Amino acid sequence: MNPNELFHQLQLQIWNITWNRYITQELFSSRWWGTLIFLFILYVIWLKLLDKARTFEIVLFGSFVAVQAVFIDIAGYSMGLWQHNIRLLPIVPGVFPIDFTVVPILLMFAQQYGSSWSKYLIWSALGSILFSFGISPAFQFFDIKAYYNWSFSYFFFLMMIVSVTSRLTIQLVEKTVQENSTNFSSSKNFTPIPQPAAKRLPEEGNKDDREN
Repeated sequence: MNPNELFHQLQLQIWNITWNRYITQELFSSRWWGTLIFLFILYVIWLKLLDKARTFEIVLFGSFVAVQAVFIDIAGYSMGLWQHNIRLLPIVPGVFPIDFTVVPILLMFAQQYGSSWSKYLIWSALGSILFSFGISPAFQFFDIKAYYNWSFSYFFFLMMIVSVTSRLTIQLVEKTVQENSTNFSSSKNFTPIPQPAAKRLPEEGNKDDREN
């Protein structure tokens, strides 16, 4: 059996194990419902406090955070640093609860309330501390997620890196949009089509002479 076929067979075995475990142990269990309720409450709080006038900017920012969080989660799972014991959906790894919800929402609050870089870093640090030393240990305590040879302090530094790169990215996007909008507005006043020259009106004195 060649390596590619062997790898595919292992993937099928992992899927069968994942699906059977999801149906028999995870789905509708107390931990499954607890995770769902926790995420629902978090979404309600976020929607309640969201600055509706900045929805597009904040959600776009959260998307940048989610992309990086998913990458980190998949990398850590691939290296055997952690695994998801409770999944809302039968996928491996179960990235939805943390990567698409918890981490983005915590940093979206930082983006919303951190008008300056100093305030933003303070809010980001508070969100990182809450996730690293509050939510993550709670997930481990309730056996929602298991960690192997991992320190929760690492999450703090990873979240701060994600927060800085996401802030820089959204600022770069905003600057690019503003520059393009300015260039577009300026170009609207310019037309490459030659316009006919205006005919000069006769002076009043010449007009009186012709009348006489």
